[in-house]
Parts: sequence; C-alpha cells; structure tokens
Amino acid sequence: MQVYFVRHGETDYEVVASRGVRGWATSFAPLSHLGRLQIDTIARDFRLQEAEAILCSSYARALESGALLSRALNKPLFVEYDLHEWLPQKDPLGEIDDELLRRARDAFGRSDGADPWEGLDEVRARVFRVLDRYRDRATVVVVTHAVVIQSVVGMHRQVDHAEIVAFAYEPSGVAEVARERPRAVHH
Repeated sequence: MQVYFVRHGETDYEVVASRGVRGWATSFAPLSHLGRLQIDTIARDFRLQEAEAILCSSYARALESGALLSRALNKPLFVEYDLHEWLPQKDPLGEIDDELLRRARDAFGRSDGADPWEGLDEVRARVFRVLDRYRDRATVVVVTHAVVIQSVVGMHRQVDHAEIVAFAYEPSGVAEVARERPRAVHH
C-alpha cells in the first residue's frame, strides 16, 4: 500500500491558551490561518490525487487538516483515534507535570513498557494496526503528527507542517520509506 503521511498544518494554540486551557484540552486547538493555507496548497500535489481515502487523527489540528484535504480532493475521510500524537502520559486521566514531561522527552523513543509514556515501538504498532484495516486500498493519505510520522518512517529530522512523506507499507509488517530513484539521463 502506498501511504502519503501528511503532518497537520500550523496550529493556533493562542485560541486555547487565551482561555486558560491546559493539558489534554489543548488538542482542541484549530489550525491557524497559515495552517489552512498550507493544507490548501498541498491539496494540489499530484501524489495525493490517487488516494482512495484520507485517514486522520482525532486531534482538532489533524481533523481540520484532513477535512480540508477531503473536501479539496473529494475523497472519503475516516477519523482514526490511534493516529493520535505521541503520549508523554499514557493514562488519559493522569497528570502531566513538568518533571514527567522532562523524563519522557529525555527518554524519548525508549520505553520499557512500565514507563508512563509511550515508546516509539508502541506508536508504530498502533499506526500499523490502523493501516492494516485499510490494506485493501492501494493508496491512502494519513494526516497525523510529526512524532507519529517520524516513528513510522524512521526520520531523524523534524517533519514540517503540511509536509508530505511517502511510505510504502506492507501489511505483513514490513514497511519502508518510499525513496525517489534517480532517473537515467540519456544523451
């Protein structure tokens, strides 16, 4: 299956911050004006035209990005909870204090399973479970978050807002980043 991961557009956290919103509730922040323009711009990318469906995280910034793409591309949109951002605290009712966040970031990507934060192997596993449910599709767009994309494709740099990252997924669990091959030049 050809997967085009798309990081959501730029987010307007000021909307929620100005209302005193903290913690998990910041996930309700919408896209900024620039974020909407970013998504409108990539909707013209020829690679996304071949998609049979758009899958997206339930966080508002990804949901709004997915909805904009769905409308522009005239493709069905499916909201998938397990495409959510990396969790520095797996317990949805647990507190995320500054010390826990620091420890989670310091150990980023590593978890022995007993840690309160999500390890990157756990992130990959939940994303692969989602992709497996759509294995009958040849091409999908997945609108999600930077850490999710990085963990699945093995990127070691920050994924930009509205960046498209191509990925070849094999439902058997073997997956690889799709790489552009140099074209031979004939004289």
